[in-house]
Amino acid sequence: MKGYRIVKRGLTLALCAMLITPTVQIAGDGLRVEAADEELTPEQRDFMALELEEFYNQHKGAIPAEKQTELEQAIADAKQKIADMSLGKTAVETVIRRVEKQITDSEDPTITLTNSKASAKLEIIDCYNQYLVDIKAAGNEKAASDYVAQMAGAVGTTDAGGVLLEQKTITGVESTKTMVMSRIKEYAVAAPEPEPEPEPDTTPTTSNSNIMVGGNWVTPVANGGQHVNVVLPVVNMGEDMVTDAVVTPVISSNAAEWPFEIEKSSYTQTISDLPGTDDGGSDMDRRRELTWTLKTRKDAPSGYTKLTFHVNFKNSDGSFSEADLTTYVNVVGTTGSSADGTKSTPRVIVTGFSTDPEVVHAGSTFTLILHMQNTSQSTAVKNMLFDIQAASESTDTTYVAASFLPTSGSSTIFVDKIPAGGTKDISMEMEARSDLAQKPYVVNVTMDYEDENVNAYKNTASVSIPVRQEARVEISSIDVMPEAIDVGSEANVMFSIYNTGKTQLYNTSVKLEAESISGGDAYLGNIAPGATGNVDLYVAGAMATMDEGLVKILITYEDEAGEETTIEKEMTLFVSEPFVDDSFMYDEGMMMGEEMNKKPPIWLIILIAALVLAAGAAGFILIRRRKKKKAAEAEADLLDDELMEDSGGDLPEDKE
Repeated sequence: MKGYRIVKRGLTLALCAMLITPTVQIAGDGLRVEAADEELTPEQRDFMALELEEFYNQHKGAIPAEKQTELEQAIADAKQKIADMSLGKTAVETVIRRVEKQITDSEDPTITLTNSKASAKLEIIDCYNQYLVDIKAAGNEKAASDYVAQMAGAVGTTDAGGVLLEQKTITGVESTKTMVMSRIKEYAVAAPEPEPEPEPDTTPTTSNSNIMVGGNWVTPVANGGQHVNVVLPVVNMGEDMVTDAVVTPVISSNAAEWPFEIEKSSYTQTISDLPGTDDGGSDMDRRRELTWTLKTRKDAPSGYTKLTFHVNFKNSDGSFSEADLTTYVNVVGTTGSSADGTKSTPRVIVTGFSTDPEVVHAGSTFTLILHMQNTSQSTAVKNMLFDIQAASESTDTTYVAASFLPTSGSSTIFVDKIPAGGTKDISMEMEARSDLAQKPYVVNVTMDYEDENVNAYKNTASVSIPVRQEARVEISSIDVMPEAIDVGSEANVMFSIYNTGKTQLYNTSVKLEAESISGGDAYLGNIAPGATGNVDLYVAGAMATMDEGLVKILITYEDEAGEETTIEKEMTLFVSEPFVDDSFMYDEGMMMGEEMNKKPPIWLIILIAALVLAAGAAGFILIRRRKKKKAAEAEADLLDDELMEDSGGDLPEDKE
C-alpha cells in the first residue's frame, strides 16, 4: 500500500505539471504578448508631447495652485514615456489619455465657470467690434453699447458683468453669450428700439425761497386742438408782504416747449399783493390764483410738458426781486407724434422669453413664452397679429425643415390690444425636431398691428432658444475570459460602447467595482456621435466571491455643458480560493477506511491498468530470459556427457 501511495503521488504531480503549465503559459500570453503596435517617429512623439503640454496650459487657469505642481510632474513623467522608443502608438496614447483625465479631474468647477464667463465676455466684445462700423452707420452705437453693458458688462472692459456674471452654469453662460451676440447683429442692421421714457416728476418748483406755487396745484390735461384752463396758484411764504407781482409765461414757437397756439401778443398777468406769514392767514388764504385759457396745438407732442412762469415783484423795503415758477401740463396731442411734433412709429418689441420646461431637449414638446412691450408712451396698439416661425435647419441637403413646429399646426397668435407703455405675454406650444444638434436655434417673430387711427405697422424680432440633445449610450455583449478565476489570477473584460445619440460624449471612462476584484479602470476620451469606444481591460481576483458574482460596470461621460452622467451595468465573475489536492497526505488508516469505500476515479483505474500491463510485460520478459538461460545450461551439460563417453569416462584436464 505504501508503494501504491508513492506511485499515485508521483503520477498526480506529473499530471498537474502537464495541465498547469499550458494554462500559465496561456495566461502569460494574454498578459504579456500584445499585437504589434504602430511605431512612432521622434517627430511624432515630440508633437504628441507638445499637444499634451498645450492641453494642460488650456486648463491650467481652472486648476488650483496646490495641484499644479503634481500635474506638472505627471506631465514630465509622461513626456519621458512618450520619448521611450519601445512604446508604440497605442501605449503612448494611453499614457496621454490618463494624464489628460488627471488634468480635467483637477479642475475647480468654480474657476471653470469664472473662466467661461471671461471667455464669453471676450467673444461678445469681439463680436461688438466686428459690427461696430455698421452699428454706427445705423445710429445704434449708444443703444448697442448700453445693451452690452447691461447683459455682459461695459464694452471697454474685459471683466464679465451684468446678466452674464449672474449665471450659475456653463449652459447659462453660453445661452447668454449667444443671445447678446445675436442682438448685437440686430443693432448693426436696424435702428435701436426706443426705450420708454420714465414718467417725469411733475412737482412744481421755484427759484425763490419765498414765492412759490401753491400746494393745491393740479396738473391740467391739454387735448390737441382743444382749449384748457391753466390755473397757477401763487403763495408768499416770506414774512413780509410783496406787491406788484408781474407773472409772464415763457412762450416758444416750439410745440415741445409751449404746446399751445400763440393767439395774443402778451400773456402777462399781475397780482397786486401777496401777504406774508406775518399776516396771520393760512397758506390757502394767502394764495392768489392766475388763470390762462389756452388752445392746445394739434401737433403738440403727447406727454408731460414743463411750463415756466417768470415773476417780478416788489419787496416791503421797496426793492425788486424775481423768481421762476415751473409747472407741468399733460398733453394729449396728435397720435404718434414725437417730442419735436413730428409723427413717430409706435414700436412693439420682444423684451425677453422663457420656456416651459426651462431646458428644451431635441424631440420634446415645450411652451415658448414671449414677453412683448409697447414702447410708445402715447399710443396704444391694437388688432395685433404675431407670426412665430423657427428658422429652417438641417444637416441633410435634401431635407430642410423648421427647427420647431407648432403643435396646433398654426404659427399665428392674435392679440386685441396693448395699451401705451403696456406689456403682454404670448405663448405657443412647439415641438423640437428630434435630429437637432445641441446648439441655440433662432425663432423669428413678425408683428403686424395698428394704432388708434388705424395706421398699419409692421415689425420683426428674433430670439435664440438653446436646444439640448440627450445622450444615448448602448453597450455590446460583455466578454469575460475566463468567467471564473482564483485569488491572484486575472480575467480579461472586453466590450464596446456605442454613442447612438446626436451629441459627443466627453471624457468617457469605465470602472469595474466589486469587493472580490481589484483594478479594472479604463479611459476612452471623447466618443463622437455614431462612433464606438472599445473597452479592453484586466481585473485581478482580490478575495473569494461571497455573493452571486455580480460586478458593477460604471460608464461615466460628460456632455457639452460639462455635466457628468454615469450609467451602471453588470457582469458576472466568480473568484475562488486556489485548489490544493492533499488526498495523498491521508494516512494509511484513512485511506483503507475511506478510499476503500469510495469508487476510485477513472484516471486511477487507467493508471493501475497501465501499471498491471507494464508489470505483466516485465514478468514475461524475465521468465523468458530465465528459460533461455536454463536451456543453454542444459545444452552445455549434455555436451559434457557426450565428451565423457567418448573419452572413456575421463574428462580432459581443462574440463576438470
